[in-house]
Amino acid sequence: MWKLYRFETLDSLSGKWSADTTRTGYSGYILYDGFGHMGVEQNPPGYKEFDVSKNIDSMDNRELKKIARLYWSNYVYFGNYTIENKTIEHKKLSATNPAEWGTSLKRDFEFKGDTLILITQEKINGHKLRIFWLKFAGP
Repeated sequence: MWKLYRFETLDSLSGKWSADTTRTGYSGYILYDGFGHMGVEQNPPGYKEFDVSKNIDSMDNRELKKIARLYWSNYVYFGNYTIENKTIEHKKLSATNPAEWGTSLKRDFEFKGDTLILITQEKINGHKLRIFWLKFAGP
């Protein structure tokens, strides 16, 4: 199991990686069971502290939109994985976005000490991402 550490984006002109400031403060975990199953969760800043005790019927439109945006930005999926050379493929069985059920994505990967680095093969919001995960040793 690995704990989310940081995101970087690739500048396509310079070829250099830099901190992705649009994802500062995200938290989460990724788990590979060693038998071909995996799960991942990425939470936006403030997700853990969000007050969900309010009655939804008592909320105004602004509050409801805030909740919808927060839940939409929480990224979770579970599935199977396969590894070929330095590429891992996640075959999604379920996800927070039902449109992603049954889809796959590929990540190039490398290890540096206790860090797992996943690199998107596709562009996300116009950029390739490099996601750093630190080996999780417990709370």
